Amino acid sequence: MKKLLLALLISYSLTSYSQGFNGNQMEIIKTINIAYAEGLQNEGDSSKIDAGFHPDFYLLGKGDEKALRKLAIADWRARQLKNKAIGKLPRKSENKVSLKYSFIDITGDVAVAKVDYYEGVQKTYIDYISLYRYESGWRIISKIYQKMD
Repeated sequence: MKKLLLALLISYSLTSYSQGFNGNQMEIIKTINIAYAEGLQNEGDSSKIDAGFHPDFYLLGKGDEKALRKLAIADWRARQLKNKAIGKLPRKSENKVSLKYSFIDITGDVAVAKVDYYEGVQKTYIDYISLYRYESGWRIISKIYQKMD
């Protein structure tokens, strides 16, 4: 019962914070939820990852003043597929990633989303996710983040 309640809470959190967003913003939420939260973080599902991430995506992290830390989607994807193969993914319900959207700003074919990232009930990051719209839909092109203490 406890696991079912937690699963429902996580499912609700993936959608409840999308209320009040317009159609384009909802498309972006769907792309991020499927590719990033479900595909990359929770499941290690390559088809979901590939559907939402641009092949030239980079995760950028704060390094020193002369260099950023960079992680290409191909490397991140490979790491998660390895985690799936050794049983670290899919995540257990009490540790699943869920997202809360603070805002989504769109100008033409460019968008940025500010996202609170939760592992279970713990907010662990604030992400800024950039996207471009292509004929096939929105694709995630980069992400920067702030780790929460």
